[in-house]
Amino acid sequence: MQTFRHFCRTKYIASLNNNLSAEQRSVIEGTPFGWFTMLKGSLKISRKLLSSLISLWVERRGGFLISNEFVRLSLFDVCLRLCLRVHGESINLDEVDVQCECKKLLNNKSVDVDMVYDFLVRCRDEVTLEDYCRLYILLGISEFLCPSRMGTIFPIFFTIVDDLSSLGKYNWVDLFMNT
Repeated sequence: MQTFRHFCRTKYIASLNNNLSAEQRSVIEGTPFGWFTMLKGSLKISRKLLSSLISLWVERRGGFLISNEFVRLSLFDVCLRLCLRVHGESINLDEVDVQCECKKLLNNKSVDVDMVYDFLVRCRDEVTLEDYCRLYILLGISEFLCPSRMGTIFPIFFTIVDDLSSLGKYNWVDLFMNT
């Protein structure tokens, strides 16, 4: 059985959303991660509700049995609802040698979500529109979609956000299945 988190961290993205310019919002909304701009606070599922849902999960069928009705739900369904591709290029979280423009902005070998958030708040008016949006999306992926326990950012994500126009080419279902 897969493990479930009972909350999704959105503290930093929600805070940044309060101060996005119209141009920043427009660029971000033009990517598969445009829905990040709608996050307003931490998304919490009560532990009791989560426990109840887990008890209704039917592993062999991939869904929930609720009041004698079967409700199928898969990562595929979740990715489709979030407008993330379910086919395409795989993302290798073990890739470590990353040379990209986005990483150069932060001048550190190991980067965590706190550093990216602090940089975006501190340097908001000093970076280009595209660089701000790259780092914003990097933060959203690393804080919400694929967080690490220590808050560090997987190096491959720097490469992925370096080219905003190709964000839709990756297979996000495989990423979630392997984390």
